[in-house]
Amino acid sequence: MKSRAREMIIGQVIGQIALLLAIPFLTRLLAPSEMGIYQTAYSVALIIQPIATLRRELLIPFSAARDARRHRRTGLVVAGSIAIVVALLAVPAWWVGYPGLPATLVTTAFILMAFALMQIENAFLIRHGANGRLAVRNLAAGLIGAILQVAVAVWLPTAVSIALAFLVGRLIATLATVVRLRIVDEPLAGGERKSQRSVSAILSAVIAGAASQAIIIVSFGFLGPAAAAQVGLGQRIGGAPASLIGQALSQIALSSAAPLIRERRPGLSQALRKQTFRTGAAAAFTAAALATAGPLLAVPILGPGWQMAGVLTAVFAIPLSLTMVALPATTLLIPLGRERLLVLLQSTRLAAILLTLIVMATFSDDLLIICVVTSVVWTLAYVPLLLASFSAAQQHDRASSQ
Repeated sequence: MKSRAREMIIGQVIGQIALLLAIPFLTRLLAPSEMGIYQTAYSVALIIQPIATLRRELLIPFSAARDARRHRRTGLVVAGSIAIVVALLAVPAWWVGYPGLPATLVTTAFILMAFALMQIENAFLIRHGANGRLAVRNLAAGLIGAILQVAVAVWLPTAVSIALAFLVGRLIATLATVVRLRIVDEPLAGGERKSQRSVSAILSAVIAGAASQAIIIVSFGFLGPAAAAQVGLGQRIGGAPASLIGQALSQIALSSAAPLIRERRPGLSQALRKQTFRTGAAAAFTAAALATAGPLLAVPILGPGWQMAGVLTAVFAIPLSLTMVALPATTLLIPLGRERLLVLLQSTRLAAILLTLIVMATFSDDLLIICVVTSVVWTLAYVPLLLASFSAAQQHDRASSQ
């Protein structure tokens, strides 16, 4: 298990580092308005990705082989259809004449499909235990995507072009590491029982994404693409460590929990405690490093005019670092059948953040102050989610021991 986890983390880390290393080139090649469009589209794609995939990536690892293939096909078809619809909405948006909206919609469509493709296909590899291929795919997707983004930006520095490069990079990596296995008869797995409540799982993920991306979208709508670029890059850099290993940690959590949940065996609480202790220590160290280095390194790395992005990196350091703790833990609520509880908790979290944004915007037009207060509320909102995850794991262990 340790060697398998190490492979997955290394692949994820190298791939994400490559994409991060592309950012200083993109901030110099693209105008701030184009970066704002890209960051806003990135945020919107994150929010609607659970709808596009129908959260099939959380059902595939826990399903029988035949049903996993069906979930895979459904997720890809629905994601592709929604991406096409989003892109086509650019036509009426262009007709209306709202500045930047057509490009934002097309950019969103490309990024959305890139997210959905990797989520679904990676879940299929997890289901079949192809962890070596998963590590190679994560690494290749980051490297190829980063190289293509920078190369395209040199010749065509637009948000749409680098989003398309991002998608092509992931497509190449996926096709190079695809796995086809023979379907064998298996007893009904735990994931099939949970699929009946997939609407709640989708809704909870959409709400969670909206809560974390709300400040970027609000900035784009009220302050313009340039402000959204500062906020978006601040969050992107502040969330970089969590992005480097966050998906790998979730994949490891699913891989470890899948047999326990599928075979209804105890031990989930103990595994979750160990995982939370380790990720908590990493999150504390990461938050301190980001708060210190963000304001100092923003201009040297990103270039002139991006000082505010560095300050916002420090502002968002704590809640974004806590993602390393919360994401792997709360992901388990889906296969454990706690989707409705997760919807309630995520809705409360979103309401708290939106209320904070509205109140702060009413009394202040200072983006920095708004972000500071929002960051505090965002941090506190993780507590109920983590408590619910531990409670669900304990209930699973008690039921499995009987």
